[in-house]
Order: sequence, then structure tokens, then C-alpha cells
Amino acid sequence: MFKKIVFPVDINEQAFANKALSVAVAQTRLHEAELHVITVIPGFNMPMVASFFPEDSMEKAIEAVKVKLKEYVSTHIPEDIKITLHIAVGDPYKEILKCRRSVKADLIVLQSHNDGVEHILLGSVAAKVVEHAKVSVMVIRS
Repeated sequence: MFKKIVFPVDINEQAFANKALSVAVAQTRLHEAELHVITVIPGFNMPMVASFFPEDSMEKAIEAVKVKLKEYVSTHIPEDIKITLHIAVGDPYKEILKCRRSVKADLIVLQSHNDGVEHILLGSVAAKVVEHAKVSVMVIRS
């Protein structure tokens, strides 16, 4: 049923992702699908803020995140799973949806670990992905 699955992981909050990862791996195996693992670096968002950092800061951040993501995948995802890694910079929910569109995924599996106040004031990434996704989304509570 599902051919391509997107699994977002906050590389700085890896422990929260493990429960959802087991679901993503099970769905990948069940449907003989491809697993696309994405992590998003929020970025500097405003030119004024970015001006306080050296020009190569984002490139260094991307390289560091790439190393951490590869470590996470190699230690948590079985070798028989076909994986593609994605690193994006920007608004997490928008980048997750952009990845979904670019790989033509038909399922997103993600974790939700917000507290009530954060959800009310800011809205969680999971809630925004569910609201805007044009495909099925599995939200796994941590």
C-alpha cells in the first residue's frame, strides 16, 4: 500500500523518536517500501540574526548534523531497510512536507512529544504536518 515513507527525526531529541521509528521500520518492512529519514535545522530565519554568525556557520552546522544523522541511522535502523537521508534548513513542518512532495511519499510517520502549553501557544510540528499533509500521517505519541 505504501511505497515511500518519510520519517522526520529531531537529531537533538533522538530519544523521543525511537517509538515512532519502530513503527516506521515496521511499516517499511510490511509494505516493502523505501524509508526517507529527514532532519531539519531551523536556520537563522532573519537576515539580521544571521549577520551575527560567520558566513560558513550553516555549512558547518549541516555537516555536523549529517554526521549525527548517519550515526543515528546506522545504530537504530536495520541494514535491510532501504534508506535515503535528507537534511533541510527552514521551518520544520514545511521542510517535512516539501520532502514528502519531492520524494512522492505516501506516508509520514512522526513522533509527537509536545506539552499542552507549547501546542496552544505555538502549535506542534506534528499538528501542522497533519493539518497540511496531502497523504496519510501516523502520529506516534512518545
